[in-house]
Parts: sequence; structure tokens; C-alpha cells
Amino acid sequence: MKVKNTLEQIAEDIKACTLCELRQNATCPVPGFGSEGATYYLLGEGPGANEDAEGVPFVGAAGRKLDQLLALANIDPNDVYVANTVRCRPPANRTPKKKEIQQCANFVWRELKILKPKIVITLGSTALSLFSAHGLMQVHGTRFEFDLPD
Repeated sequence: MKVKNTLEQIAEDIKACTLCELRQNATCPVPGFGSEGATYYLLGEGPGANEDAEGVPFVGAAGRKLDQLLALANIDPNDVYVANTVRCRPPANRTPKKKEIQQCANFVWRELKILKPKIVITLGSTALSLFSAHGLMQVHGTRFEFDLPD
């Protein structure tokens, strides 16, 4: 029997995931959120305290800042899908470890295969690490192509 690959199924898989130690202390794993027909896929680092409590990415101060930046860029928030590189809050908001990033990467790839956004915007070096071996300062503000893993 083939597993149905929908955004709802990915969200269920995220909530059931126990692949890394981040899940042990997370209140609530945080699936991606937004329009299935979104032009933009925004990828942050990981959930903070507000996201961990609510189970939604980019709420609280981070969400308000993101809303301001989207307005400045003239991007309609209804044309955006937001997610995090890791889906459970790292302790004390530390930077996710490489192994934790690798464990969650499959969720990102699955979302991208469904959403097929025109533009992926990485919000920081952790998110960028999934797409490029170059550091943030080397590629900041540049556009590049990438292939999704199989």
C-alpha cells in the first residue's frame, strides 16, 4: 500500500516523528503552514518558544517581523508557505545540529515536491545549508537553481 503524500500526511508524520532527540523536549512539533498554491516557500531555522507552544511556524515576534518584511517586499502573505528546517524546538533555541537537520530534511523535500513553489527563500544559514555548501555571506542576495533529491 502506497502512503499518500499530501501536506496533511506530512503534518501527521512530523507530529509522529521520533527520529532525533529534539522531539523529547518539544511541546508540539511544528509542520509547515500556508497556501498549497504558494509562489514562495520560506524556510527558517527552527521553532522558538511561541511556535513550540502553538504548533505553527512564525508566530509571536518572529511572525510579526516576517509580516513586516513580506509587506516591504510587496509579497502577499496568502502566497507564502512557511516552514522550518527542523520541526521541533532545539533546547534553549540553540542552532540545530547537522544530524537533526538531516533527520528533518525529508519533510522539506516532500513539501517542496508537493508545493512546487517558484521561489524558495532561506531565512538564515541553517536553512541555506540544505541547498548549498556555501556560507550565507557568500550567497546572500543571490539566486541559484537546485534539484530536489529523489
